[in-house]
Amino acid sequence: MVSKTILRIAYFSDNGKTLTEKLKDQCQDYILEVWHNNLFSSAETSEEKHTSLTDWTRDSFEHHLPILFIGAVGIAVRTIAPFVDNKLSDSPVVVMDELGQNVISLLSGHFGGANDLARRLAKITGANAVITTATDVNNAFAIDVFAKNNGFRILDKSRIKAVSSKVLKGIQVKYSISLDNYEEIGSSPANFIQSDDNPDIIITDDYENIASEGCPLVLIPKRMVFGMGCKKGKNFDELLEFVNTYYENAQIMGNLHSICSIDVKANEIGLIKLAQYFGVPFETFSAQQLQGIPYDFDESEFVKTKVGVGNVCERAAVMMATKSDQNRITEFDNENIKLSVLKRQKTAFNGITLAESRIDKIFINW
Repeated sequence: MVSKTILRIAYFSDNGKTLTEKLKDQCQDYILEVWHNNLFSSAETSEEKHTSLTDWTRDSFEHHLPILFIGAVGIAVRTIAPFVDNKLSDSPVVVMDELGQNVISLLSGHFGGANDLARRLAKITGANAVITTATDVNNAFAIDVFAKNNGFRILDKSRIKAVSSKVLKGIQVKYSISLDNYEEIGSSPANFIQSDDNPDIIITDDYENIASEGCPLVLIPKRMVFGMGCKKGKNFDELLEFVNTYYENAQIMGNLHSICSIDVKANEIGLIKLAQYFGVPFETFSAQQLQGIPYDFDESEFVKTKVGVGNVCERAAVMMATKSDQNRITEFDNENIKLSVLKRQKTAFNGITLAESRIDKIFINW
């Protein structure tokens, strides 16, 4: 189960307030954090605190959280301008007029998901979704959306344009897959062919050996999975500090595929924010699913009485790394599962647990 998503909203008028209240009632997939009149209400605390719009926006970009401005586009543009940096890490930004007539995808439409957010908000409110990216208006394949949906890192974002240009012109696009263990799901788009002869796209782990001059768009599977558990109410800063004890942010950003836990943590704000900070899904599994993994783990009877399974982080990490390849689980016994899939056994401190697993087989979903 994929968890809810933090969505930050800024409104500037009574009509904006009314629209925000409507979204609170109808946005079941989102946890809303609201700014208005220099007051900010965070999901991690029930108290409002004084925060300027500039500071609020800076914090949103630093944490890679999506933003909805309810008001004029000009306000949004001037507010976000100092913080716009990289299309692969900028916060997705959407603007809706205060009467809910139009919702505009303004920034990070593809990789950040602003286009999809605009469409979802339009469906909820009855607004007109305004999408301006070329591949969307032409109903064409978007390689950066494909990369995000498959958990691939884009080595050089400047190469996206060349591929998109060929797609829009109907020119043949060649792609090459250089992976030891993979499976393609569905058919590649029209005009795409698999070829090792001067490909436009390479999906590979061996990116260091690809020449930088004139190289194609390189997509690298992210294989690292974090299984995590925590006491209720552990905030984002505590969780990030714990993770940074063992991993640097650059290492995580380039390799992390997902964060996972048990379903009773599906609405744990700190874990949701941690996943959004690293730009990955936060997925959860039931106690029954986790208990079904046929290996012996270091179990805690106390944890089992609380959530129904005695080890959350290791079981979740293994489940996530193998969930698309269930035959993978039966290939290992207790002695080598930790060598083959589980790369870091349970580490615990101050009410937080962490384990790391590695995805072996890559499923490429077209």
